[in-house]
Amino acid sequence: MYIRQSKNTFIRNTERYGYVTNQLTQFDRVYNSTGADFLREIGREAKDVEVIINHLLTVFEGVSRDELEKDFIDFIKDLEKHRFVIIGETIQEIDEKDLDFSYKKNNPKTLTSMYFQETSQKIGMSTQDFFLEEIQGSPKISSLQFELSSKCNERCIHCYIPNEKKNNGFDMPKQKVFSLIDEFARMGGIHITLSGGEAFMHKDLMEIIKYCRIKDLRISVLSNLISLKDEHIPILKAANLSIVQTSLYSIEPAVHDKITTVSGSCEKTKMAIDKLIKADIPVQISCPIMKTNKDSYLGVIEYARKRDIRVQTDYIMMARSDFSTDNLEQRLSIEETEALLRSIIEYDVDYRNGTLKQIPKSEEMLLDFEAFKNQPLCGVGYDNCCITANGDVYPCAGWQGYILGNVYKQSLKEIWENSEKIKELRKIKESSFPQCLECEAFDFCSRCLVRNFNENDGNMFKISKAFCDEAFLLKSLVEEYHSKGLLKSLYFEDNTNK
Repeated sequence: MYIRQSKNTFIRNTERYGYVTNQLTQFDRVYNSTGADFLREIGREAKDVEVIINHLLTVFEGVSRDELEKDFIDFIKDLEKHRFVIIGETIQEIDEKDLDFSYKKNNPKTLTSMYFQETSQKIGMSTQDFFLEEIQGSPKISSLQFELSSKCNERCIHCYIPNEKKNNGFDMPKQKVFSLIDEFARMGGIHITLSGGEAFMHKDLMEIIKYCRIKDLRISVLSNLISLKDEHIPILKAANLSIVQTSLYSIEPAVHDKITTVSGSCEKTKMAIDKLIKADIPVQISCPIMKTNKDSYLGVIEYARKRDIRVQTDYIMMARSDFSTDNLEQRLSIEETEALLRSIIEYDVDYRNGTLKQIPKSEEMLLDFEAFKNQPLCGVGYDNCCITANGDVYPCAGWQGYILGNVYKQSLKEIWENSEKIKELRKIKESSFPQCLECEAFDFCSRCLVRNFNENDGNMFKISKAFCDEAFLLKSLVEEYHSKGLLKSLYFEDNTNK
């Protein structure tokens, strides 16, 4: 019997734990040190299970072969159940059983935002809870957003990046990008997002994507897609991307193009989306909602549904990274937000599932208030960061006014471990916002340090009234729908339509 990890599975091990994730099913697992030792035996190349067990007998001294063989077989069969690994009597059988992403199959990847897996194994707490606890004592980078180019071929009216940066844009040299990818991989990184500016304006993007695949990274690409070329398609397909995310503001060219300020951009983006779908490359649409497209976003959702792809909506805009706020003229008024939310709750299944069915944070707080207060507010500086074309390292893509270091002056590892600014970020806990812990709208709030920072001249602890108003509005709407039994009927409709 042979075994290997599936082509969509990624495995990382430390001395304390083992981690496995699948970009097709969106499942993941975290195991203790014993599970990590088992996972170390599984790789991209198929291996004979008998050979693995013989080696494990040298790792677990004093354990009988029968006991070890039973434990390992149970372990890998449970992993196989959720497509983390492929098991077969021959290598050819394994290759035939491995799955590619396809729109012709029932893939949750581009449709679902919430995932649940059953397992007979004792895998401890959920991965989210485990890493919340783990990163507090030992922050470990797992995700990196790499803004390869500061150039962009659109000038979106709501964008948090000032146009001056795009007007004088440039690419990070390919060899420097490669060296940083090497370092990220050595640090145990698993997920890299390639963006800009506009990612496709970097002349070496295809080579960079190929290099990320060589380094066994889970690859996402953020792009407006208007520079996608036919010759890019086979390279993107061969790279087995996790996702390509693009922005589509409206299917009406006049509306979309008004937001991008580029004539013809709507049709180019839609054509590119269809090319990626035809090639079975997973696509996801982002549709930020603002004054210009508030009356036409439903068309984007319907467009996505017809193509079996997922669309994310977001109505909470962020000020520019240079603290200018002219783009917030596009932010919806509270009256417009209410009308929008009523529409979203009734029409957008993903939003309803993700927002209205989630376990309230207040319930988690009640279980262990002291532990909850000491949780990180978010993962920036704990498990992810962003590098830009000039080498600056930010906590996240929008937080360009808070520079942690520069990779032309220091290594990424030095910045991650020793930056004074990143150490300050890691001190920020749920308890850093005591007024929020007592707020009635806590469960409906989208607190965000960078949004605070950009909108309040660099004060990450000042929460803008608009965010609070939106939280209380959402709370009142959810309570209204619950009191009328409308959400229950909507849930029933969702289940019967599956």
